[in-house]
Amino acid sequence: MGKILTTKSKNAILINMKKSPLRVAGFTLVELLVVISVLAVILAFFVPPMISRITTNARKTATLQELNVIREAIIGNPDVRVGGEIVGGGFKQDVGRLPRHLVELATNNPFEGIYAQVMYPGKETLPMWDPYIQRGWNGPYIREDGNMGYRYDSWGVEYRYWVEGQDTLGLESAGPDGLFWGQPGAVKDDDIKVRF
Repeated sequence: MGKILTTKSKNAILINMKKSPLRVAGFTLVELLVVISVLAVILAFFVPPMISRITTNARKTATLQELNVIREAIIGNPDVRVGGEIVGGGFKQDVGRLPRHLVELATNNPFEGIYAQVMYPGKETLPMWDPYIQRGWNGPYIREDGNMGYRYDSWGVEYRYWVEGQDTLGLESAGPDGLFWGQPGAVKDDDIKVRF
């Protein structure tokens, strides 16, 4: 049979238990709070620049895609052919010149509606498409969102023609700094350009 514990032996066991404290493995609440605080400070320094870089790259990509859409609306897509004839013509092929302003891609009458507020040199009503001579405005060449959003890049700066000397080479966006190269404070490698 087993031993029966007496009151004296019970007290001896309890005294021995109090003398040798039990060490439980783990972290205290204070230690956890210190570690979490240090991680929060480190993240506060590194996360915003990473998010900013990701946002800037996404805006650059969106602007480049929109510039390509506008370029195709202006010069057309020479790869679209039916019976050997180019049918993916754009504004330049239909009208015979580059649009004086991007508004001409959306309407042939820039004096009506939301387009009346836009002023530019040479503003005129374009002749409608004539199927016999195959000339005239055959648009819209670009989708209108009601705010003329196709005129602006992802940073809210208006697109413009990329001109060097007397040659119009394509379209350009000011890029992330919002300034075209040559303006005070502009960063040279910042502009986004697409050739015709």
